[in-house]
Amino acid sequence: MRGFNVDNQAIIELKIQELSDDFYENPDEFFNEHDFHHKFYCMMYLEFKNLLHPEYPTRKRFVKDKLDAEEYSYGIHCFNPEDQNLRKKSRRGHYDFAIFKEEYYYEHIGMLDQFDRLSNKNVNTNIDIQDQYIEFAFEFKYITNGSISVIKEIEFDIFKLKEAKEAKNKYLIIFIKKIFSDKGFNQIIKPLNKLKEEEKGIEILIFSK
Repeated sequence: MRGFNVDNQAIIELKIQELSDDFYENPDEFFNEHDFHHKFYCMMYLEFKNLLHPEYPTRKRFVKDKLDAEEYSYGIHCFNPEDQNLRKKSRRGHYDFAIFKEEYYYEHIGMLDQFDRLSNKNVNTNIDIQDQYIEFAFEFKYITNGSISVIKEIEFDIFKLKEAKEAKNKYLIIFIKKIFSDKGFNQIIKPLNKLKEEEKGIEILIFSK
């Protein structure tokens, strides 16, 4: 087994840099966010194999349909999965990618069907659902226009990562394709830089073409 350490962190940051370099050199090859997902998955799978899972569900459930309500920084938008009364009002989120802790993963490899359902409900196993069983969680955002509404979406991604008690290291990776006006670009990049400065528990990386 390979343990997660500084070398693994370095590998992840190297792969992110390779992806950003590809974006800078070949921006027209990236039509949508899925293009980033595909390339990142291919890079990461070579290193982490079955520890890497795309679109892995969150433990908690969220309310995202009240974008005009308070900022996504309070518990009113987030519910524990066992709260049956609030299930109909909320929905489960997904991380774009999750990388499991290796020792945790192989300790429970004989019950992977139940392990996968940790994110959905309490299961009768010896797995502590409060454990940080995800070593790295990733969210991506690809911005191709100057609409300020994208900031709300990013605020929700940040909120989702902040609420991810099961994840140890958290990344929000933002790519901006500057095909819109300078005014639109400025009204996007300024709030993004502010969020990056304020959120210390999440690694927010911004790459703009």
